[in-house]
Amino acid sequence: MLKNTYYLILFLSVLAALVVGLNIGKKMQGQNINAQQLPTNNKQDITPTPLNFSEDTPSSSVSTFTKPAASNSGVLQKTTLYTNTQCAISLTYPDTVAVSESATQTLGAVFRSKTNPSDMIVLTCQKEIPRPPLTAENIENFQVGTVAAKLYHDGSAKDGTKMDALIFTHPKTKLDVLLGGYGETFDKMAKSLKIQ
Repeated sequence: MLKNTYYLILFLSVLAALVVGLNIGKKMQGQNINAQQLPTNNKQDITPTPLNFSEDTPSSSVSTFTKPAASNSGVLQKTTLYTNTQCAISLTYPDTVAVSESATQTLGAVFRSKTNPSDMIVLTCQKEIPRPPLTAENIENFQVGTVAAKLYHDGSAKDGTKMDALIFTHPKTKLDVLLGGYGETFDKMAKSLKIQ
């Protein structure tokens, strides 16, 4: 009986963390900043320091190198490689984003805009992430390497805030991986996603 109770509590805590992360992602779109309003000559280059889940086994790393990536405005942006060993994935994110890892038992990270902290992208991995019950026109097929994924296009019933959720099952870890957010930065990060 204790074993079943433990599994129920574990499942409910993971589900609660996922719901909180999805709600944060939905709210981030309500306060988007127009990309043309952002300064293009920002000299400050901040390299985020990831938080580890435990001191013995680091769950992620942030590369020390950056590479230029062209943006829609034609200005080159530096990108940084983020690797999460527990989720067994890596992706790149622009230098306009800061990363912080989950301080709870939930695996993953939050990528926040440096200019608007409420604008964020959420990454998590766990067993059995529920898929949003959407119609076929709001679900897009997506490839992460050789793995088939689904990109769910959703919106808040309360205020219409848009949110996308990319979900797939990792072939090695058998964990579901979710990248949730919206906009150009989300699209670029989703396209850069690689399985380790």
